[in-house]
Amino acid sequence: MRGFEAFGRLLERDPALHGRIVLLALLDPSRQEIPEYVDYRRRTEEAANAVNDRFGTTRWTPVRLDVRDDFHASVAAYAEYDVLLINPVMDGLNLVAKEGPLVNRRDGVLCLSPEAGAWEELGARALHRLRVAGARPVRRAARAVGPPANTGAAGGQGRLTWAGAAGSGHGCAA
Repeated sequence: MRGFEAFGRLLERDPALHGRIVLLALLDPSRQEIPEYVDYRRRTEEAANAVNDRFGTTRWTPVRLDVRDDFHASVAAYAEYDVLLINPVMDGLNLVAKEGPLVNRRDGVLCLSPEAGAWEELGARALHRLRVAGARPVRRAARAVGPPANTGAAGGQGRLTWAGAAGSGHGCAA
């Protein structure tokens, strides 16, 4: 949910990105028999909808949320992101942090939290070091995942795909 909040702050801070950037969130619906997981999924969907309700238009939906276990869709998302945000609350998302950059075809950048399990191995290669607890880190994440220099976004060229990751499995999720 912090990823959705950070994305909303990015859109608030930089209105020029409206209509030109999309957060693709692929969520793996695991453990839906456990009430806490069901509640977390509900709150995640609400957070995505809040960003869409606030910033979306009839021609642009800022957050595309897809809740399903689809390995092929996940790999396709890895190939196309411009920014991959990995910010788990605690150790996790090791495969996403490693596989995403390997598959990416767009010179996408990795924003990796030290709380990610892959931090020790990949941290030096990540674009930014993020902390994930509290409100200040959400603002820092929003600043960190602004348009990377190689996208040409400042010049009004192209469309950015902003993928975040949280949860379990092989998906790009926020």
